[in-house]
Amino acid sequence: MNTKAALFAARALAGAATLHVPVCALAQGVGQRIILDEITVPGERPSLTAPGAADARETLERVPGGIGFVEADVFLDDFAQSIGDTLVFTPGVYADTSAQRETRISIRGSGLNSTFERRGISVRRDGVPISRASGSTEFQEIDPLTIDYIEVFKGANGLRHGAASLGGAINIVSPTGRTRDETFTFRAEGGSFGTARASASAAHADDEWDFYGGVTGLRADGYRDHSDVRSAYGHANIGRTFGNGAETRVYLTALSDNFELAGSLSLDDALANPTAAGRPVTIGPFFPGGPVTVLDPGPEADDWDRNLDVFRISNKTVVPLADTSLEAGAWYAYRDLDHAITRFAGVIAQEEHEIGGFLRLAGYDDLAGRTVDWAVGAEIAASDNDARRFENEFGARGDLTSRSDQDARNLLVYGQADIPLANDLTAMVGVQYLDTLRESGNVLNAVDGEVTESRINPRFGLLWDVDDTAQLFINVNRGFEPAGIADLTSGGILDFTPLDAQTAWTVEAGTRGQRDWIAWDISLYRSWIRNEFIDLAQPSFGGFVSATFNADRTVHQGVELGLDLFLTPAALKAKGGALIWRQIYTYNDFFFTSDPQDLNGQAFAFDGNRLAGVPEHVYVSELRLETDRWYAAVNFRWIPEGPFADFANTVQVPGYELIGVTAGYDVAENIRLFVSAENLTDEVYISNVSTVANQSIENARVFTPGQGRAVFAGLSVTF
Repeated sequence: MNTKAALFAARALAGAATLHVPVCALAQGVGQRIILDEITVPGERPSLTAPGAADARETLERVPGGIGFVEADVFLDDFAQSIGDTLVFTPGVYADTSAQRETRISIRGSGLNSTFERRGISVRRDGVPISRASGSTEFQEIDPLTIDYIEVFKGANGLRHGAASLGGAINIVSPTGRTRDETFTFRAEGGSFGTARASASAAHADDEWDFYGGVTGLRADGYRDHSDVRSAYGHANIGRTFGNGAETRVYLTALSDNFELAGSLSLDDALANPTAAGRPVTIGPFFPGGPVTVLDPGPEADDWDRNLDVFRISNKTVVPLADTSLEAGAWYAYRDLDHAITRFAGVIAQEEHEIGGFLRLAGYDDLAGRTVDWAVGAEIAASDNDARRFENEFGARGDLTSRSDQDARNLLVYGQADIPLANDLTAMVGVQYLDTLRESGNVLNAVDGEVTESRINPRFGLLWDVDDTAQLFINVNRGFEPAGIADLTSGGILDFTPLDAQTAWTVEAGTRGQRDWIAWDISLYRSWIRNEFIDLAQPSFGGFVSATFNADRTVHQGVELGLDLFLTPAALKAKGGALIWRQIYTYNDFFFTSDPQDLNGQAFAFDGNRLAGVPEHVYVSELRLETDRWYAAVNFRWIPEGPFADFANTVQVPGYELIGVTAGYDVAENIRLFVSAENLTDEVYISNVSTVANQSIENARVFTPGQGRAVFAGLSVTF
C-alpha cells in the first residue's frame, strides 16, 4: 500500500472516532459480526432445502477464502430499494446507483462499468440461477424485503455456484415457513421524493408442509427529474417433507418493475444541477442566428425508461441417502423487456424464455482415518431471446429497425473435496468445467454471429483453524468468464462483435475470527487477468453507445477489511444494552500491465494506467447503540477520490463524504417504528460513471449525480 493509502487509513480511523459513520444498511464478512448472545428462533425447524442463517454461517466458515454474509435484520429497518443497497457495506463489494432501482455491483473490480445488463457475478436465488443463461444479470429482479440472508462468494470461492468469474457468486436465500417465526408481517414506509412502499408476508409450517409468501409495492417520483418508479413484486415458496427425510420445495417469483431514466450529464452539469434530467443533444448554430439541429431531444421528450416483467418457477429436492445426499432441481424463467432510450438506440424490446436443471451429489468418506467431505454436480441452462429494436418516436415505438434470434447455453460440471491434513488444517481441492454458447441469428437487419468457449478451472485452498476463535486461509484459482450476448451486441444496439473470454489467475490470503471485544474478516488478493472486458462509450447519432472490448493484460489487487468492535461499558451491558462500532475498508488497485496500442481496432495507450469506473479507496462505518427496546446509529461513507471516468486517466470524479442516521423503537412486542436519514449534509456527488477512452477529447455526458438529502420512515407489525 502506498503513502497515500496509509494517510487515508489514518484519516479513516480519525473520522470514525468523531462519529463520522454509512448510509443505508450494514453488511459484513462471514467472520465479522459479533454475536452478543446465542440466538435461537422459536419457530425455526431444520430444513434440507432452506437452511437457517446459523447453519449457513457454519458452512461458510469452512470455505478457505473471502465470503460475505448479510442477514436481513441489518438492512430491513433502512430504506433498501435494491440488492445493491444491501451489499454496499460488504468488504470488497462496490455498489453505486445508475438509475432508480438499478444498481451496478462490482466485486473485486468485476464488470467495471457494464450497462444495465450487468456482468461478472453469478446471482442465484436459493441456489437456482437468476443470472441469465446469456451471461448477464438484471439486479432489479430482486426485492430486498423477501430475503432471509445473502451469501457472497468472492471470486472462485463459490465454485459449486458457478463462480468462475472475477466477481464470484451471490446467493440470495428466501424466508420459508420453517425459518420465519412470524405468521404475518405488514410493513409501510414513506419519505422524500414522493416515495411510498408497502409489503405484506405470511408464513406457516406444520409437520409436513410449510409456506412463505410476500408481496411488495413501490412508487416514487425520484430525486432527479424523469426518474419515476412503479414496481410490484411477489415471491412465494412451498415445501413438503416426506417420511424418509426427503424434502422438496417449489419457488415462485413474479414482478413488474418500471422506472424512468433520467440519463447522464456532463461533469459540470451533474455537480451544478444534480436533479436535472439529461439535456437534448444539439448541433449548431453554424453561423450567428442560424438554425439549431436537435439530434436527440433527451430523456424527457423521448420518455426513456426500462420496464421489465418476469415470471420464474423453480424446484429444489433433497434426498438423504445414508452418508450421501442427492440434490436435484429445475427452473423456468420468462422475461419481457421494454427499454426506450436514445434516438440512435431506439426502443429495445426483448422476450426471453429460459430453462435449466441441476444435479448434485454430496457426502463424506474415510481416508486414512480422516473424514473427507466431497461434492460433485452438474448444471445446464439454455435460453431463447427474441430481440427487437424499434425507432423511438417521442417515447412510442416506431418502425421495426432490427430483429435477431439470440440463443445461449451453459454446461457446468464441478467437483470438490475437503481433505483434513491435520486436526486443525484442511485442504480444499476443486475443479470446474464450463462450456458455453452465445449465438445471434439474423431475422431483420442484424448480423449473424456465434461464440463458443470452454475451460477447465482448478482451485486449491488451505484453511487453518488457529483455535476456536480464529482462522487463516489461502487459495489459488483460475477464473473464466465468457462474453454475454449483451457484450457481443452492445445490448442489441450494435452488430454482433466476437470477444475472447476473460481469464485470470488469482491468489488470495486472509484471516477471520472473533475474540472478546473484536471480530474481523480480512482478505488480500491479486488477480492476473487476460482479455478483461472493458466498456467504452462510443460516439453515435445524438449521443454515446457503450460497447465492450477486450483489454490485453490487467491486474486487480486489493485489501478487504471488515472490523467490528464491541465497546459496551459494563453499566450499559448490565442493562441489556450494546455499543458496537462496525467498519469496512476496501482498497481497489486495478491497472493495465500490457498495452498493444490497439483495442479492437482502436489505437489507445493505456499501459500503466488505472482502470476506470471504481474508486481506489472505500471506507464505511457505523456506530450503533441498541437496547432491548430501541436502537440508534450514525453512519458514514467516505470516497476520498472518485474513480477515473476514462482509461486515459485524464478526468477523475471528485470524492465525497456521506453522513446518515438510523433509529428504531419497539412500541410494543410486535410493533416497530423506524426512521433513516441519508446524506444529511446534502452533499452533491457523482454516484456512477460510464467509462470512455479519453474524456479530455470526447467530453462525453457520462456522469450520474447521487441522491441528495432524504428522510424515510416506516412501521412494521408482526403477529
